[in-house]
Amino acid sequence: MELKGRKKNVWEEIKKWEHLYFDKGETNSLNSFEENFNNIIKSWRPEVQKKLLQAVDSMIFHTYSIIQDNQFDQKTISKILEQGRVFRSDVENINDMKKLTIDQLRYITNKFLAKQRLVSLTQGGTLGIGGLPLVVLDLPLLLLVNLRSIQLTAMTYGYDLRKPYEVMLALKVFHVSTLPKTLQKQGWNKLLLELDSCEDEWIFFDEKTSGESLVCLQQPIKQLTKGLLVLMLKKKTIQGVPILGIAAGASANYFFTKQVSNIAHNFYQKRFLLEEKMISEKQ
Repeated sequence: MELKGRKKNVWEEIKKWEHLYFDKGETNSLNSFEENFNNIIKSWRPEVQKKLLQAVDSMIFHTYSIIQDNQFDQKTISKILEQGRVFRSDVENINDMKKLTIDQLRYITNKFLAKQRLVSLTQGGTLGIGGLPLVVLDLPLLLLVNLRSIQLTAMTYGYDLRKPYEVMLALKVFHVSTLPKTLQKQGWNKLLLELDSCEDEWIFFDEKTSGESLVCLQQPIKQLTKGLLVLMLKKKTIQGVPILGIAAGASANYFFTKQVSNIAHNFYQKRFLLEEKMISEKQ
């Protein structure tokens, strides 16, 4: 049984997005840039590569543990359920969010993600005003904003991130969204295959998703490079205000968060619709 009405329309929108983002988005110049970037990283000593990979993994997990803090988590859940009750009074837990229509879920998620992009924009702009301490804090703060975006998206669509499976899947969504553009399609397809796994199974990262691949270093290095660029632009002021530094930091953070949130939102929409389709076929 196929999806009908609005669900079918949304499904087609997601398929169109996949084609435009993963297929048409690839260019030869982008491939060449990423290949050169990887060659530079590979030229580093193995022990340096290993330490950097471990540092990136550790930063991601520690950042996510902050988001999963019980008090912080309860506030997030309450906020999501409050939005859900605007449309249905019988929404009592995260799983009940699946009672809402796809348009209602998209509306709530878009509100959350718009706020997250604004936070990221503000953070990046602040980086252009501050000094070295803010450059050091930029990466963990950016991780926090974007992992939070994925958390809000997943829970709005009714997936409880207090379950180990959902935690690991959310981290994999983040991993795919930070991969080089040329590898994202492969990562996206693997994400969809993950949905066939048992929901109660604890899925650890495999060799590639855990950061054992050097491509995981691209995004952190790009962020550090951005920070150094902003520091240099800070010296160029207009009436005492580092306009170029603010603009560079704000735009870089904004577009990165937009990329992460778009991939996360399309993934959880597609997952929701796939489950709807399976339920329809069983009836």
